[in-house]
Amino acid sequence: MKIERRKFSRSKVPNDMLYLFSIDSEIKGWVKDISKGGVSFVYTPNEDYAPKPKVMFILAGDEIPFYLPDILCKIIYDIKIDNDDSIFGGSKTRRCGVQYEKLDPEMQEKLVDLLSNEAIRSDI
Repeated sequence: MKIERRKFSRSKVPNDMLYLFSIDSEIKGWVKDISKGGVSFVYTPNEDYAPKPKVMFILAGDEIPFYLPDILCKIIYDIKIDNDDSIFGGSKTRRCGVQYEKLDPEMQEKLVDLLSNEAIRSDI
């Protein structure tokens, strides 16, 4: 029996809905799921890449107008995935999960608004 260790329920994000990038590294990718505690995303790294997403930005597309800047976070996992689960074409596609370090009340409110959007599906 697998024990669930997450503190927050995750919401699945449909493909191409939320885009994530980091100013501290080369990370640019599509959000797969998001919660009040963190986010996971897929990306294709450059040749000499080592993930360092200390500060990230999350942008939304046309369906959800959303922008969440300056998210301090730490990497929980960074794993290679099969291309079947990816919208990217590269064979080095990876999935990364990060935990938010600290969100101020305004960022928390924006995140709650995003998670309550009907386009995002809860509890995956």
